[in-house]
Amino acid sequence: MVAPQAKKACSLAIMEHGISKRRASELAGANRAMIRYKSKRINEDDLSQKIRKIAFEKRRFGYRRIHMMLKREGQRINHKKVFRIYQQLGLKVKKRGTRKRALGIREIRYLVKGINQRWSLDFVSDSLDSGRRIRMLTVIDNFTKVCVGIVVDTSLSGSRVIRELDKIITTYGKPKTILSDNGTEFTSHAILKWSTGKQIKRDYIEPGKPYQNGTIESFNGKLRDECLNENLFLSLKDAERIIEEWRFEYNEERPHSSLEGMTPNEMMGTKEILKLTGTSI
Repeated sequence: MVAPQAKKACSLAIMEHGISKRRASELAGANRAMIRYKSKRINEDDLSQKIRKIAFEKRRFGYRRIHMMLKREGQRINHKKVFRIYQQLGLKVKKRGTRKRALGIREIRYLVKGINQRWSLDFVSDSLDSGRRIRMLTVIDNFTKVCVGIVVDTSLSGSRVIRELDKIITTYGKPKTILSDNGTEFTSHAILKWSTGKQIKRDYIEPGKPYQNGTIESFNGKLRDECLNENLFLSLKDAERIIEEWRFEYNEERPHSSLEGMTPNEMMGTKEILKLTGTSI
């Protein structure tokens, strides 16, 4: 017997035969204080069930994001305890597979320091249950990380992009700059004429260098990992509903690691923006 738990169990078994605690501890080689000790550890069954529930509902959330979710619910808990229970439950985020990584020096264009300074645009593709392809236009505010819109349809032309951006602008305001790749939908004469009329600067990444628009690439990865790969779309309407529900959850409930655990909509609060930018009223 080497472990304290084994010595304590042996001592208790000897005491059941009417032998004193002193003699039992001597025979088992255990300290009497260890035999008298009663664990003060709080029952973690409720916490374990909560962690398991979050991990089951959000299969792409690791223990760090689960810890953020628990803190948002008012629980005072250390991330190390969450990690320990997470491991004890045998939970993990399964890898879907490898992909090619961008190589070379990553250049920072310029840092944004306020809302609507720069929006990032990109397209994402997926398919319905019938096999029909669908496209999604994703639009992100680079400072707050708020997804201001996801447009879903079977095809999205340059004129359709303009109409959808006009709708988004009426809700969130006009951006100073729009950053995108060099796709035909973003480089058409209609887009250039529209951006000039709206006095919105157009900025493009270099061909073959998507990492220059890392904010939207990161968002698209989350969209595919947490929504597109997790759901089967029976129809276009079904896809629009599910994707819009995920967008709402992303903005309102999902904690963002780069925003110190806040949600994108919380980031839009004046006090938090002033605190992070180092400015004052």
